[in-house]
Amino acid sequence: MKYITIFIMLISVAFLAADPVYYPTTAVIENFGASWCGGCELAQQGLSAMQSELYPGEVIIGRLLTESGEYSNAEVDTRFDYYEVMGLPAVIFNGKIRVDGASDDTVNGTEYLAAINNFRYLGSPLKMSVQSFDASSGAFSVLTEMVHDTIALEDASVVFYLVEDDVTAEFTQIVRSVQTESITLSGAGSSTLSHASFSLDPAWIQANLWAFAFVQLPSKTILQAASTTPAPEYSVRAAIPFDNDLQSDDSGTFFSPPFWIYNLGEVNDVTMHIEIISAPDNWYFNYCDEAGNCFPGTLNIPFSYTAGEAKSFDLNLDAVGNGTAKFNLVVESPQSGVYKVPFTFTVGPISSSDPLASPVQISLGSSYPNPFQSEVSFELSSSKSGLSTALEIYNVRGQKLLELPAPNLQKGVNNISWKADHLPDGLYFYRLKDTLQTGKILKLR
Repeated sequence: MKYITIFIMLISVAFLAADPVYYPTTAVIENFGASWCGGCELAQQGLSAMQSELYPGEVIIGRLLTESGEYSNAEVDTRFDYYEVMGLPAVIFNGKIRVDGASDDTVNGTEYLAAINNFRYLGSPLKMSVQSFDASSGAFSVLTEMVHDTIALEDASVVFYLVEDDVTAEFTQIVRSVQTESITLSGAGSSTLSHASFSLDPAWIQANLWAFAFVQLPSKTILQAASTTPAPEYSVRAAIPFDNDLQSDDSGTFFSPPFWIYNLGEVNDVTMHIEIISAPDNWYFNYCDEAGNCFPGTLNIPFSYTAGEAKSFDLNLDAVGNGTAKFNLVVESPQSGVYKVPFTFTVGPISSSDPLASPVQISLGSSYPNPFQSEVSFELSSSKSGLSTALEIYNVRGQKLLELPAPNLQKGVNNISWKADHLPDGLYFYRLKDTLQTGKILKLR
């Protein structure tokens, strides 16, 4: 396999915005269980195994327990109702991907790692930062800022969690209290300060209390989060506003949309290069900066970052013929360590049997109105445009009534409507075809 090692200067390159319009996403994992649930301990083991594979600060985990005596309360139970959690354990990633039960792949963290990978490198239009937290009074405030210049945020909520670590040798990351506050933002630079005031139980150990907050949409999607736990002194993170599974119909030169590599910690001198995992012969992997300088991917190129600085890049890929490649953009320094951003690049049609092709990701959202009288809509979130699936509708006896086709989905949230005038009132269940993602709806005249 050959790779070019020539420094390239391009006059005509993809436009790279100087001001970032996306910020690295801090993902939220809500771990629903109970103190008496044996499988819940297995889920906790799996999350610990998953977390050992992540970079510091990428995720925030809270453990919510129901029907568990002093570990439960009505505020926590509202979150079980919000997600319609019935079976335990249930682990929900950024409000969208849900893993139910416990198996070998959950205990070893494999299934959880696959779920969180959908959000680890994602760019968010929001930035959140903790302004104050007082563990002795329960006062907590966070600032939410819009960094995107055209996105408007309406009917969203800031959800606050108060968490206690090391409650016992067995129970940690226990969510003690939950509060919510509405939020509206529009346009880059708009911001709002949100507050929570938790009531503290004298039995809780103040030194073990911490808090986090996140912005959640009506679709249950979590856009951004912030925690009171100390941030790493050195931290490099990506904000990618497109699918890491890149595709092109034709061979030749391909430029990705712009993305940002952030230095979230102190001043840091890093090097960058592209690590090839597998690729066809005569494919070349380079990247460019916002000034139009393009660099050969095989060389370690130095970049100096000030504290909090973001730099914009795009991928410059040259492919001869059809095929699929897997590669990482590697950012490293003695202070922040090695940070890898994974990509795949496919030219030509994608075969479902291609072991290098990324798995299709369609997630099932909420249904509305629910209850409904004659027509109901279902939300489907697709990781890319052009994917197709179907919704299966079942009655309470488990009999399949019909399939609702959902062809040619657009990237993002899609709405699929169903008219059920001909069916009697009652409870119905729906399932995303070939998945375990389900929901229920109630028809009332």
